[in-house]
Amino acid sequence: MELLDVYNSNGEITGKVVERGTKDEFFGPDEHIGVAIIYIENSKGEFLMQLTSKEKGNIYSATGGHIDHGETPYETIIREVKEEIGLDISNENVIDLGHICVDFPVRFIFYLKKDIDINDLVLDKREVESMHYLTKEELRKVIDEGKMHKGHIFVLEEVLKYKEKIGD
Repeated sequence: MELLDVYNSNGEITGKVVERGTKDEFFGPDEHIGVAIIYIENSKGEFLMQLTSKEKGNIYSATGGHIDHGETPYETIIREVKEEIGLDISNENVIDLGHICVDFPVRFIFYLKKDIDINDLVLDKREVESMHYLTKEELRKVIDEGKMHKGHIFVLEEVLKYKEKIGD
C-alpha cells in the first residue's frame, strides 16, 4: 500500500495521509496530493523528455512522480529520476522552483541543467518507453498535437518563465 501526504494549495502538508488511488471526492476543497516534476535541459537548450509506456498513456512527460508519505519533494525527485531513468542526480545542482496548484495535484517544480547521454540511461520499461531530447519548438508541437501530459505543460511553462527571468 502506497501512502501519500495531503497538501494544501500553498504546498504545505496538512497532516492528512491517504492511500494512493483515493478518489478525488474524498479530498476537501483545499486538499491535494503532491507530485514532483523535473525538467532537465542540456547545453543545447533541449529538454530531456520521456515517452511514457503504453500503460502510462504513451505520451511525453518530464520525469517525476507522487510524493510518498514522509518524503520531501526533493527526495521524491531524486528517487523518481533514479527509478525511472537510472540516473543519480543527488550530487547535482538541482534547482527548486517552488510549486504550482493549477488543478488537483500540487506540483513541485525542479530544474537541472546537465548534459546527459541518453544511451547511458536505464529505463524502467513499466513507466518509460523511450527518452528524447526536444527543443522548445518541438515541445510546442507535441503540446499542440495533444501528445504531452497536461500537468507537465503547466510545469514547463513555469520552467520557461524561470529561464526567461535569469536570461537563459
